Amino acid sequence: MDRSPEKPLDDRLPPDTGTFGLSLFLVSLSVLFAASLLAYGIIRSSAVGRGVSYGTLHVPSALWLSTAVILASSVSIHLALGAVRTGRQHTFRRAMVVTAILGLAFLIVQAPSLYRLLQSHEAFRDRNIYLYGLILMLIGLHALHVIGGLMPLGVVTGRALQGRYHAGRYEGVRYCAMYWHFLDVVWLFMFGVLWTMK
Repeated sequence: MDRSPEKPLDDRLPPDTGTFGLSLFLVSLSVLFAASLLAYGIIRSSAVGRGVSYGTLHVPSALWLSTAVILASSVSIHLALGAVRTGRQHTFRRAMVVTAILGLAFLIVQAPSLYRLLQSHEAFRDRNIYLYGLILMLIGLHALHVIGGLMPLGVVTGRALQGRYHAGRYEGVRYCAMYWHFLDVVWLFMFGVLWTMK
């Protein structure tokens, strides 16, 4: 294998190295989110087993809107990936911009819900009820990963607008799509657990 200094780094790496690395990263994040949700389920169930009644937990209904927003962003980045693969540059660029806007909108829509959960946590903390704080931590953890995903998404969107991706080279778009679909699945699972166990 030629390892001359003139050869680009990408050509010296085995094919799909980036995809493999990102997949490992997503597996590790899956373990983090799964452990967090498992902890929530154990704490919630053990309280019932001890005869402790928390009553009905009030999960902010605005989270339904944020769920719709992240689903729409997952659809738009999927459309962007399909468009760049088939050389439809105008559709690709537009879908990337829409995805970035929806990602930011997801955080904006969630902000009031996080504030409401913080208020609930403070109100119930005196009664030794910390489940609102745990819910706040779970949703906040996901929001931090969305913020982390918006940074590369912004870079990829900027490069898309500059015409730097095409049917033969779109790795950055594929990586963003993988991560964004991951965030979507995690949110749906997390929201489902929180809503059904409230």
